[in-house]
Amino acid sequence: CKSKLGANAILAVSMAVCRAGAAASEMPLYQYIAKLGGKPLDNFVMPVPAMNVINGGSHAGNRLACQEFMILPVGATSFMEAMVMGAEVYHNLKSCIKKKYGQDACNVGDEGGFAPSVQDNDEALDVLMDAIKKAGHEGKVKIGTD
Repeated sequence: CKSKLGANAILAVSMAVCRAGAAASEMPLYQYIAKLGGKPLDNFVMPVPAMNVINGGSHAGNRLACQEFMILPVGATSFMEAMVMGAEVYHNLKSCIKKKYGQDACNVGDEGGFAPSVQDNDEALDVLMDAIKKAGHEGKVKIGTD
């Protein structure tokens, strides 16, 4: 199939086939996917959201080797709490960036994260750790990179 379709087309066809299978089985999509994967159909857990908060790489115009710095609120007890924690860290990050680099550094990159003119990954991690601490979520939020 890859020789005739591109990645985006394959994804669209795969999703259409999966939705059709769920409809034919008269099941919600998430339940149908669990059934295909051989997972229990009575215990579902929402995933931990990963939120892109600092952009780097060639798209961001800064010196970061990592393209994305993400936060993962693993200490949340619900998906809603995870989203609240993410928003609180994001807004604290904006304040930390503004204080350290000025208002111009608060621009948002094309993937939704801030793109401050930091010099290296360690500097970006320091600013992000400061924001997590100021948001009151130290130990509850992990950092991921891509």
